[in-house]
Amino acid sequence: MHEIAVTLGYASGGAFHRRRKAPDEPEFGKGAMQGIAATEAANSSVAGANLIPVLSLGIPGNTAAVFLVLAADSIGGFNPGPGVFRFTSDVNPELVIAFGLFTTMVIANILNWTVGGVFMRCMGIMIRIPKQFLLPVVLLLTFASLYVQQTSMAMIGFALFFGALGYLMIKLGVSPLPFVIAFVLGRQLESTARQAFSATGGDPFFLFSSWIAVAFMAGAVAIIVITVRKRRGSA
Repeated sequence: MHEIAVTLGYASGGAFHRRRKAPDEPEFGKGAMQGIAATEAANSSVAGANLIPVLSLGIPGNTAAVFLVLAADSIGGFNPGPGVFRFTSDVNPELVIAFGLFTTMVIANILNWTVGGVFMRCMGIMIRIPKQFLLPVVLLLTFASLYVQQTSMAMIGFALFFGALGYLMIKLGVSPLPFVIAFVLGRQLESTARQAFSATGGDPFFLFSSWIAVAFMAGAVAIIVITVRKRRGSA
């Protein structure tokens, strides 16, 4: 979604800039500062829109949304999906977490506009720190937080394993995002599938009893076929 937003921001901003710019001002891509502002504003606007598929369908739009869901799940057993926005007579804890996320984003934007603007120059010092010093500190803090939360060395072993797996996937050109999405949605999918098969007596053909389900499955197959053909054509 970020790539789409940046492309649209650059295209629409460039068209607007060409109509309004002075004759001596540079074009987009040739030194115009408005080009940076347009693409960065479009990139930042996606953060809120990513919460729509994440919270309502459980489908993260990007990696940041995945870690947002994982953080909410570790706090209070948050299960993204249509049940999040269910209003009942009792308190819905998932709805409370969802509105907590909205409130946190509002507060974060206010702090980013005020405190972030003041300390932006000071934070620029972080860029000058060499990676060989910064990354070990980040890794140490990550392991410390894992051990404090679980008090088990096995969790650190799991973190090392999945970190190595993610590094290997990146080196092989395999996107880790589908793997993380499967990790987030796997538990909910397994529970829902078990309930569905139990209600239908183990009949797998109930998946084709609704035209909506058939349409979704046909769309998924079509997307896979089109993607494979495009990759074969580009190769």
